[in-house]
Amino acid sequence: MMTRVITFIATATLAAAVLFRSPSDFRVTVCIIVSVATIMLAVRSLLAGKFLAAFLFASVLGLFTPFHPIQFSYVRTSILDMATLALFAASPIIFGKSAGPLALTHPTGKL
Repeated sequence: MMTRVITFIATATLAAAVLFRSPSDFRVTVCIIVSVATIMLAVRSLLAGKFLAAFLFASVLGLFTPFHPIQFSYVRTSILDMATLALFAASPIIFGKSAGPLALTHPTGKL
């Protein structure tokens, strides 16, 4: 549940960044939110054994790191935002059933 909430917040933030030309102060906030969501999704991918997805999320983390922001033109920034938005939107499909909470369950449903 927490993964879905954070992914939704990051998706909404990226959608706002794509739709509205944002000042640099908002860009730092976007980078922080996307970085937190990306770290969570990369760890989730590693735990699920989906190494390609983990690599994609780690790549996004490299682009959106708030500690050393990379300056791109407005067009490239918009393209990166849209690609990351698509990746976050596809994350429930990437994870399938494993997108739920990480909990140990017994096959019969009883613990």
